[in-house]
Amino acid sequence: MNSRDVVQLFVESMTQLMAVMRHEIELVKAREFGRLEDVQRRKAQLAKTYEEHQTRLRKNLSVLDALSAEERGDLRKLYAAFRETLSENMLALKSAHDAADRMVKMVINGVKKARGVTGPAVNTSKPVRGYAAYGTAGAGAAGLNRTL
Repeated sequence: MNSRDVVQLFVESMTQLMAVMRHEIELVKAREFGRLEDVQRRKAQLAKTYEEHQTRLRKNLSVLDALSAEERGDLRKLYAAFRETLSENMLALKSAHDAADRMVKMVINGVKKARGVTGPAVNTSKPVRGYAAYGTAGAGAAGLNRTL
């Protein structure tokens, strides 16, 4: 595979993943949670493809030498837009999760109150998982940004 193909596949996978994440953000904001399963399945597939292309590029950074200064600048801008979309996506999903968690706690506490159960509020907290577990996400990906 030639240098341009490596970069092109990386760019295509990043662009497709960005589009899916933006769509997911729209669905979350519109509270169309029933449509998320297919989108998230597609996002997982694209994330795997993106990771493969990013790894290939990271292992052979010399492929970036085939790009003109303008193309490298465009790649930097695209990568910055990707990181911004990723951040927005994580925040949207975290907000939806937090809202659902608050609703569950309200229902549980309401049922307890209606039944006359006293005691501390139910703690439904769980270990940090999913996007929240990646509070410092992208440490490896940030290294690629410095090389562009």
